[in-house]
Amino acid sequence: MDGQNYLVFHTAADDSYMNSSANFKGADVTSDTTITLYFHGANGAESQDSVVLNFTAGKEIQVMEALGAALAGAKNPVTVVADDINSEYVDQDITSCGTISVNRGRYATVKSITGNTTLTTADSGKIITINPGATSLIQLPAAAGNAGWNCRITCTEGDGGTMDQIVNIGTLAGEFFDGFIVTADGGGASIPNGTSNDFLTVLAAANSGLTFDIYSDGTRMVVSGGAVDATDCAFADAAAS
Repeated sequence: MDGQNYLVFHTAADDSYMNSSANFKGADVTSDTTITLYFHGANGAESQDSVVLNFTAGKEIQVMEALGAALAGAKNPVTVVADDINSEYVDQDITSCGTISVNRGRYATVKSITGNTTLTTADSGKIITINPGATSLIQLPAAAGNAGWNCRITCTEGDGGTMDQIVNIGTLAGEFFDGFIVTADGGGASIPNGTSNDFLTVLAAANSGLTFDIYSDGTRMVVSGGAVDATDCAFADAAAS
């Protein structure tokens, strides 16, 4: 296809990968001697593939610029970026091709926390796990102007017992929750009215594993989830302590 360059990778283990520059998503220097390239996979924007390249320490600038030239097609319409079998590389400082990961689905980023945390717009789409060491607040970003922002929050205790500590999940001042929490002790649901309830609180006696899906509708944070007992969690106008 016109306007695209095709990039080829071969590992010493005889694993090969090819994708086009049009599917390139970005690159990240993941250590002093490795860089990871990310591509849209076979399922398009909903999937992600990655290729790790190993390089000589201190040469990340040269390697990054050589990769930019390869993506732009400065060398050939088809560029062999790394060939461990024939020891051919797009830059002399690339030493080998590392792991090639081909994913067929969309992976969420897991963010593990242990205490007070303010989530930002950059946390949209993440799974947040909290194992609190003390009473903690997870502050959500603004719902207004952030329609579609979303996350999943799981309250977890390492031993699988009760939470032992309180976890407060808070909306921005002047904004509120909407939605419901289904409970197993009678099939009830806790439903806020959308005009109060700044906080969703998971109590210290709650079972580990409570999970809440939260998204912004542009005005409020909408939450859904489940609990064993109605007393495990509650909506409130103030954080519990």
